[in-house]
Amino acid sequence: MLLDGNRRIRRFNRALAQMTGWQPDMAIGRLDSDVIRWTNCTVCPDLDAMLALDWEDHKTVYAEGDIERLDGLALSVGISYALVRKPDGSPDGIVANVRDITNFRRAEQMKDTFISVISHELKTPVALIKGYAGTLRREDAQWDRAAYDSALEVIEDEADRLTSLIENLLAASKLKAEGMRLSLGDVRLDALARQSTERFQHQTERHHLALDFPADYPVVTGDAVRLRQVIDNLLSNALKYSPEGGAVRISGHFDDQWVYLLVQDQGVGLRTDELQRIFDRFYRTDEALKRSTQGTGLGLYLARAVVEAHGGRIWAESQPNQGATFTFTIPR
Repeated sequence: MLLDGNRRIRRFNRALAQMTGWQPDMAIGRLDSDVIRWTNCTVCPDLDAMLALDWEDHKTVYAEGDIERLDGLALSVGISYALVRKPDGSPDGIVANVRDITNFRRAEQMKDTFISVISHELKTPVALIKGYAGTLRREDAQWDRAAYDSALEVIEDEADRLTSLIENLLAASKLKAEGMRLSLGDVRLDALARQSTERFQHQTERHHLALDFPADYPVVTGDAVRLRQVIDNLLSNALKYSPEGGAVRISGHFDDQWVYLLVQDQGVGLRTDELQRIFDRFYRTDEALKRSTQGTGLGLYLARAVVEAHGGRIWAESQPNQGATFTFTIPR
């Protein structure tokens, strides 16, 4: 947009109209502050002071923050202001180049989240492994077999957690760089679900894991390792977000085109606004649950990538405090 010496809008292009919701005929003649309505300004220059000083020391001035669009929605922007001069060199207004920086801010937030989550998730298992290993090596203590086995079990479980974390990080990194590569063959999803269920049932006493598949549940073409990873991630989520325990049901059905697999829990559930976002990379639910559960926010992101690489679809259905059902499909 182009402002006059009093900061009234002279020109307002269509790109800026799309960004702000203000049409040019509505914006022209108004003060720029009527249209660029800051709700959170992190870099806020004083344009009036700059005009008064003739901007002698400034080729451009930069502002950044969140503005309120005409429809009330928020938009993150960066604005570069430059002085327009008359032929005699005196100030004749300001040209403002407005840039949508929403994706840049989201990327920065994801980077910060990644560093915070990974550092936290790595510290806990490493500390436990080191602590229990150091305890077992103490020469001034005598351990009976039960205590010895219990300590080794903790070390093994925490090593499994580290392995899972590293595998998810590597898979996410490879997915970003190379896309999803599949090694296809005949796969029985019901058999994969049974294997996952047996492993997870050993890790919990508060939950009851149940299988429900028809006898004629069909074989699909897919990557068995990747699809097992999807089921593992869905089961892990079901247990994690059912802190009070309860039943977790893994079931399946099919029609002429699709094979369906469902994981249902009796946990804390999800808000409607979270049902799509939970499949985003590094996304995790609200702060209270973040503090009480472990995770990097990569499991469902990877699950969606695997399912979509198979030509299928994955989604969640839930309400707060009424559990959640995750469903994915694979073509027959």
